[in-house]
Amino acid sequence: MTELRVPTVAMAAEVTCADGRTFAGRIFVPAAASRHSGPTRPDEWINEPLPYFPFLPDDATVPVMLNKYTVLVVTVQEDEAQGEEPLGIQRRIAVECGARRLEGMLQIDMPENQRRVLDCLNRFELFLTLRDGPRRHLVQKQHITRVVEIREE
Repeated sequence: MTELRVPTVAMAAEVTCADGRTFAGRIFVPAAASRHSGPTRPDEWINEPLPYFPFLPDDATVPVMLNKYTVLVVTVQEDEAQGEEPLGIQRRIAVECGARRLEGMLQIDMPENQRRVLDCLNRFELFLTLRDGPRRHLVQKQHITRVVEIREE
């Protein structure tokens, strides 16, 4: 029987699970996005409604299936995240997930009356994207315990 497959692009990623385990390997995003040219961006891919995704650990030859709801953060590099230009405004924030703390820029591309950090946190997407230099942290919002806006002086 012939399998139907969606063409994908493999991206280097580090996945940290809620139980503390961290895995280095590859995620697979669709090669063609539905809303723009080029591959699907990691933040679009991770926020799709499917609960499981394939992940190929660096030390394996066969992918494992990971449950998005048990993932704390997926980190990818900017060059592999298609280096998209920031839209809207940005806020520097610190995100705490238990003892783990991540800092970076939150991109807010929303209507004028919904440009607070709180508005982004309350959006329906499961993951929040945090820009940290060349890295993109895709943080699962259900595991966030605290968010602090860092005021630039």
